[in-house]
Amino acid sequence: MKKALCAVAALAICATSAFAAKKVTLTVWESDGPEKEFINWAAKEFVKTHKNVKIKYEPVDSPSARSKIELDGPAGVGADVFVAPHDHIGALVNGGHVLPNADASYIDQFVDAAKTGASYKGQVYGYPLAIETYALFYNKDIISEAPKTWEDVAKFAATYNDKSQNKYALVWPVSDGYYGYMFMSAYGAQLFGPKGDDRAQHNINSAAAKEGLTYFQKLRGRILDVPSADMTGDFCNSSFTEGKSAMIITGPWKIADFTNAGVKFGIATIPEFPGQGKPATSFSGVRLAFVSAYSDFPEEAAEFARFLTDKANLEKRFQITKQIPPRKDITINDPLSNGILEQTRYAVPMPTIPQMNTYWSAMGSAYAGIWDGDDVTADLNAAAQAMESAR
Repeated sequence: MKKALCAVAALAICATSAFAAKKVTLTVWESDGPEKEFINWAAKEFVKTHKNVKIKYEPVDSPSARSKIELDGPAGVGADVFVAPHDHIGALVNGGHVLPNADASYIDQFVDAAKTGASYKGQVYGYPLAIETYALFYNKDIISEAPKTWEDVAKFAATYNDKSQNKYALVWPVSDGYYGYMFMSAYGAQLFGPKGDDRAQHNINSAAAKEGLTYFQKLRGRILDVPSADMTGDFCNSSFTEGKSAMIITGPWKIADFTNAGVKFGIATIPEFPGQGKPATSFSGVRLAFVSAYSDFPEEAAEFARFLTDKANLEKRFQITKQIPPRKDITINDPLSNGILEQTRYAVPMPTIPQMNTYWSAMGSAYAGIWDGDDVTADLNAAAQAMESAR
């Protein structure tokens, strides 16, 4: 009997050793730049205590990760862990592309916005890395103080702009629905209603949205007379870095790049619209790590995703990326991040319902067309029709 028990014990030890020795390679998708630097740093730290694990980083821009995992995941060539904005969570969950977090108490370490962003229909799926919104970045060598209103921006542009030199007071990707929302919401339009979860209340062609987008269209001739197709992110970023544009609307993901480029800049809230008396409303987002449902190593992938969000590691991530950590037990206080934090007071979370996919495509076309001179009502009605026809 003792021999039999010893044999069983020996088999168990062998099985445990075999499991411990299992070689694991985790593929991680995250944006290039400072985010890549953090992932590579975290990978080196993680493998110190996980000798059987290898981390393979691949540069995938976070907004593109959802569409890529939808194709690459079923094909067996996708990531084990990938980073995406929280508004993609509905489509990711409904498509069966991500795994839920097995620890129900995990999310209690994070601020409410992160808890909401990481959850879908009462289940936690995401691992929060950062809270972000966009704000007004201004070059202090060109303009000493940030303008408080859009009318102030227009007045500055009248003295600063020089189209022949590609000099403009303020730049941003005018056809990007992420930034365009500040104009749609300028006079009270709420995408998908007060809670952001009612597709019937898209409000895309509401009277308030038309008022905001009419003002948006008029700004082209006043502050930025450039076709929408030319207003790419690369153009905007290079204009600001090179000192041709005095201001840019972007987010904390550019703080490290602009700092490394030697730009002396500040960050302030987005200018007020006429008659509103407060900074413009922006979209806020939570940057989340997800564990792919197609991973061959879901336990190790979940362990690494959680490792990324440990307190010490998110503090390190902030040092590298300057993106605001979403944990309750981390406090930050520096002039640049404080500007982002101030704008979050006027930000609303991006809705997470799957119909956000239609918002991005339909309203991206509408913002571009309206900027380029289309009839505002016609373009918004077309976007509304696309929203109402979407499944």
